[in-house]
Amino acid sequence: MTGTGAWCTDPRHAPPGTLVTTARHGTGRRWLARWVDNESNERSKAFARKAEAQNHIAAITAALNTGTYADPKQSAITFAQMADEWMAAKETSLKPSTAGGYRSLLAVTLKPRWGTVKLADIRHTEVQQWVTWLTTDPGARMAKTTKESGKRAPLSAARAVHAHRVLKQVLDYAVRHGRLGTNPALGVVLPRVVAAEEIALTHDQVKALAEASGELSTMIYTLAYAALRFGECAALRVGDVDAERKRIRVRHAVAQVAGLGIVEDTPKTHQQRTVPILTGTLASSLADAIRDRDPDAYVFPGPDGGPMRNDWFRWRFDKACTSAGLSGITPKTLRHTAGSLAVASGASVVTVQKLLGHRNATTTMNVYSQMLPDDFDKLAAAMDAAAKGEEEK
Repeated sequence: MTGTGAWCTDPRHAPPGTLVTTARHGTGRRWLARWVDNESNERSKAFARKAEAQNHIAAITAALNTGTYADPKQSAITFAQMADEWMAAKETSLKPSTAGGYRSLLAVTLKPRWGTVKLADIRHTEVQQWVTWLTTDPGARMAKTTKESGKRAPLSAARAVHAHRVLKQVLDYAVRHGRLGTNPALGVVLPRVVAAEEIALTHDQVKALAEASGELSTMIYTLAYAALRFGECAALRVGDVDAERKRIRVRHAVAQVAGLGIVEDTPKTHQQRTVPILTGTLASSLADAIRDRDPDAYVFPGPDGGPMRNDWFRWRFDKACTSAGLSGITPKTLRHTAGSLAVASGASVVTVQKLLGHRNATTTMNVYSQMLPDDFDKLAAAMDAAAKGEEEK
């Protein structure tokens, strides 16, 4: 097909790539651009001016030649329809908690802005403006309400990047299925994510927090000295604890999923592992906690005997932190404490990786590299000795 700009008055004899005057010649949209798409279907669109029809033919020709053409009828569906189709295809391979997170982000952050917009009408400039708006405008969706002002706060840079990533994935799916020629979310300038510095407690601080936690003290020690995530700790069964060998099998994790409640699944990244009980205090506390109990019972059950809910634990955890004089502490702090104390005790990167259940050692290195033994002084001494030896020669 070529956009030559030639035209005729009889559409029956006009080849694709030409401009045709319609029966409305002289009034309204009298110019008809005709082309054949990738599936050999003949398409057409009417325009009021000849120049507009010529420009359209040129654009269609370029898109067909570069492989970026998409049928306008296919691109006419809304983002919400495309997102639902994408989610239905994707969630079969996701953990329920992960799928729930995607659905929540789509419902609260993406669909309010893009839900009714047709795929063909999504523009790169608008996506860029939206990403910027998420982190700067007080009305940004999915934002927290500050207690002081009662107003919505902008999203964090990390949350905005996540929202853009999901938008891009949905539009990538649309491109792969021929509903879009190109992805308008590509090349967007994203906000810079600055990782917050992790806090690690000392042994004395762990003890103070455990003592302030009352009945949750054993769980605090388990989080701090076995490096479990909260969901893994809440899913721990009596039969998973081997007090004699001082080992814990981490096989499950629980999560609160909107619309589903508490869901039990495999640990993060599906990595089951066995971790050591690192201190005598934790060993004796766990031995007391599991003594004469059913192997299938939860080690740290909630009030109803089922898995402990994060919000139930968190209220008591925060109260204990205040009593112990600790601020800026979250349950994740205890997991980081386990890794930090292990490194400080001389554990290798590989050992800490296994303890934390990281998929690869690179993740462990990125978090704990600044705490690993520094051999620069030894290197400097060796280089200096070698240099002096050369000079003496």
